[in-house]
Amino acid sequence: MGRPPLALLCLLLASPLAARAEAPAPKPVETPAQLLKEASAIERRTAKLRGLGVRRAIQKGVQTRAEIVRRVEQKLAREYSEEEIRAEAAVLSRLGLLPPKLDYKSAVLELLKDQVAGYYDPIERKLHLADWIPLSLQGPALVHEICHALQDQHFALKKLIKPIKENTDRQLAQAALVEGDCTGVMVEYTLAPQGLDLGDLGGPAGKLLKDSLAAGAAKLKTPRYLREVLLFPYLSGLALIQKVRSLHPWSTVSGMFKRPPESTEQVLHPEKYWAGEKPAAIKWRPLPALAGYEKLRLDVMGEFQLGVYLGLGVEEAVATRAAEGWAGDLLLALRRKEEPAAPPLLIHLTSWDSDADAREYANAARHVLAARKLKAIDAEASAGLHRFSEEGGKLEWSVQLLGAQVLMLGGVPAALRAMVTREVLQLWRVGGKRIGAATSAP
Repeated sequence: MGRPPLALLCLLLASPLAARAEAPAPKPVETPAQLLKEASAIERRTAKLRGLGVRRAIQKGVQTRAEIVRRVEQKLAREYSEEEIRAEAAVLSRLGLLPPKLDYKSAVLELLKDQVAGYYDPIERKLHLADWIPLSLQGPALVHEICHALQDQHFALKKLIKPIKENTDRQLAQAALVEGDCTGVMVEYTLAPQGLDLGDLGGPAGKLLKDSLAAGAAKLKTPRYLREVLLFPYLSGLALIQKVRSLHPWSTVSGMFKRPPESTEQVLHPEKYWAGEKPAAIKWRPLPALAGYEKLRLDVMGEFQLGVYLGLGVEEAVATRAAEGWAGDLLLALRRKEEPAAPPLLIHLTSWDSDADAREYANAARHVLAARKLKAIDAEASAGLHRFSEEGGKLEWSVQLLGAQVLMLGGVPAALRAMVTREVLQLWRVGGKRIGAATSAP
C-alpha cells in the first residue's frame, strides 16, 4: 500500500502528547536564551534517564513558525519527487483509502504544518526549538526530540529514517522503534517525580494515555488513513517499548537498534520480534498479458495497513483480527503506457500463516470491495473466487483464495483477468515456491 512521507511524519512532528502549535499560551513565551538554557537542563536529565551519554554537544537553535514550516516543505521536496507523490496518491485513492479528488501533497503538508513544533534534524545534527510556544507546553516535546538527538549519537539515526520506498511496512516498523523509544522516554520523564517508570504504565494510566493519543489524532482534519499512519509509530511504538520496559532496563531497548523490527507485525506482536519471525519474501516478475503497462509503484502493506484497509468494509475489531496471521505481501501498481493518467491497475498478493488465516482475510477483503459499491459478479465459491466489475463491466476486481495465499486484482480489463491470474500463479513466488504450494510461515 502507498504511504505518506513517513520520514517527515515521524521525525518532523512534535510528539502527539505535546501541545499543538496553535494552542493558546498560558504565559508569555520565554526568550530564545531562556529556551536554550532550559533545553540544556532537560538534555542532562533526559540523557541520565535514558542511559545514553551525550557524546558530543547537541547543537540547538530557536526558529520561528515560518522557518520551521519552510524546513518541512524543503525536506518533502528533497526526499519525494512530484511523480512519486502523484503515484502514491493514485494508489491510495484506487484502494479507497483517500478521496479521489484529494490534493494529497497539500493534505500532507497541512497535516505537518498543523502539528509541527520543535524538531531534531539528523542531517544537520541540530535541535530546533519553537519560539512561539512557551516552555511549559513544549517541554515534553523537547524531551522527545532530545531523545532523538541521543539516538542519533549512539545508533546513527539517518539509517533508520531513510525512506524505504518499496516497503512501507518496514519503514513504519522502524519508525515505531524510533518514535516509541522517545515517546516512552518522554512519558517516563513525566512519571519520574512520582517514583514511577514506563513499566508501571500497564494499567488504567496507560489506557488513559493511549486514549488521549487516539483522541488527539482523531481531531486532525485529514483522512483517517493519514491519521492512522501518523499515530502508529507513537502509539504502537510506545506499546512495544512499554512491554520491554515492564521487564527490562533501557539497555535492552538500546539493543533493539542493532536489530530493528522488520515488519509492523513484529511491533504489534513483540513475541514475533523476539522469535525473529521474518516476513515471507514475495518475488514478482512482469506479466506478458500486461505488456502494455508499466510499473507505477511497488510496496509492502503489512499487518497494520492491511487492518486499516479492511476497516473500509468490516468493523474495526474484525479488520484487526483478519489482518493477524499475516506472513508477507506485495502490492504492484501498473499504469497503461498509452494512458498514464488513468486509474492504476493493482495486483496484490498476500501470504498467511495458515489456510484459515488466508480465508479470514479473503472474506474481509471481499467485503471491502462490496462496500465500495462495485457490482458483484456470480462468485465461484468452490474456487474461492469473488469477482466484481466497474465501468459497466469493462474492468474487474477479484479476491481469490489460493491455499495460504490470497490474490487480489484491481481494475484489470475483464478480458485479461483470467490470464493475469494464471501468469501470476506461474511467475510469482512466495518464499521461493509457487503460489498455493508455498509455506507462508518462516
